[in-house]
Amino acid sequence: MAKADYTQLARDVVEAVGGKENIISVSNCMTRLRFVLKDDTIPDKDKVTAIKDVKGVMNQGGQYQVIIGTHVVVK
Repeated sequence: MAKADYTQLARDVVEAVGGKENIISVSNCMTRLRFVLKDDTIPDKDKVTAIKDVKGVMNQGGQYQVIIGTHVVVK
């Protein structure tokens, strides 16, 4: 089975949170991408959750968390 390519998903999420210039750092856990953003008012929750494969978002503890599922990997 071929390995899934999540390049477009990554591009869409980065754009939706305000682009690379709005990202201070990003990390992951089992199911989420955890962003520390310069301005966490920029992301539009509806736009982010409309991205294919995004299950939801949370903004808590100084992190903007994009819920993806169990295939989250940060390179």
